[in-house]
Amino acid sequence: MHGQQKTPKPRFCMQLTWIVGTIFLAGVTATLIQYHKLPDSIPVLQSFTSEHAQFGPKIAIFYLPFVALMLFLLLHYLEVRAAYPVLRKNKPTLSHGQRQNGILTFCLIKNSILLYFTYSLFNDLTVALGHNRILQQWHAYLFLVLLSVIFIVGIIRGVLLGKKI
Repeated sequence: MHGQQKTPKPRFCMQLTWIVGTIFLAGVTATLIQYHKLPDSIPVLQSFTSEHAQFGPKIAIFYLPFVALMLFLLLHYLEVRAAYPVLRKNKPTLSHGQRQNGILTFCLIKNSILLYFTYSLFNDLTVALGHNRILQQWHAYLFLVLLSVIFIVGIIRGVLLGKKI
């Protein structure tokens, strides 16, 4: 990297990613194990009010986990890219603290998204097998508030770190 120094990823992020990744793999594995028990048509889209808005083939249970995995991989790539400073006229455009803030923000967002989609997968599996849903309306709102707080704190912290330079 031409003498550029990598910004280390916080240890907390690595541990969180391993834990959330393990939970995601457990959810996908549980779904694969139960797949043969699923009816041919399952609820694939549910409203926040516990009503089934649309039914589809049982393979559709894997749509959201696939989207979650793609988002996770994209954010992981951006997190890794944030660790390396971009040189412009031999000066990095972001300080070490700003890069560290970006890494932490990407880490929290990617793991939150993957964890929520895994929770949603367990809910879909539960409903498809004929049980009551575990994902309630307030859970979705709580998730949206959590993501908003992560975004806002990351932006504010980034602005404050920019003013220190």
